[in-house]
Amino acid sequence: MEPALGLALRVAMMARNPRRRLAGWLNERGAWAAMVVAVGLVFAPLLAMAGDGERKSFAWGTQVTRDNVAFEFQEARYANLVVDSSAADSPKQYKGDFVLLQVKITNMAEQPLFVRFQPVFRLVDAAGALYEPHEMLTRLVNPPEAGQTPFGEPLAAGRSMQRRVLFSVPKQPYRAVVIVPRSTEKADDGVVTYSGPYFFYDLAPLRASLTAKSARTAGKGP
Repeated sequence: MEPALGLALRVAMMARNPRRRLAGWLNERGAWAAMVVAVGLVFAPLLAMAGDGERKSFAWGTQVTRDNVAFEFQEARYANLVVDSSAADSPKQYKGDFVLLQVKITNMAEQPLFVRFQPVFRLVDAAGALYEPHEMLTRLVNPPEAGQTPFGEPLAAGRSMQRRVLFSVPKQPYRAVVIVPRSTEKADDGVVTYSGPYFFYDLAPLRASLTAKSARTAGKGP
């Protein structure tokens, strides 16, 4: 087995830009025994993640189970508008380049899946840069719904929930990176570390969307 690999990535959040990009690289040669992602944000606490286990990459449509948590990716699409309709008299609109993921998460364990152990989602592009979700808009696209576990609440044993994850990112192909925390730790300097197994997931619908758009553009040529 190859020795444990690690990486440390940092980024400063650009002013007035909701995207939080982790500039860096991902080394995918051989099996990974560890992955560490450190996110530095201006005037904000640090966040770190660590993953362990063999590097795995799954095709779109594959159901994946890690540590008694089952994942079924249901949707991956680009969007350029997010509407907050919670205030019907004056809905707010957020325009930009977004990627929206919808995932069905099932707790297969015999005890609740508490928030600190619920999965963490990231995007990784072809250059190896990682992107974290837009926190505020992710909450916005997960409004309270009857029969659904509220955002930020434990997922009961044997229950499933639908989760949407929104990223403010350039329109290009991505894969998802999913980590299932086994433990969390908060340091004195505000760094929160999540440790647990992780996997990569191919987001084929995004590639298909870009290919279709390119074909339409080519068809309009002289």
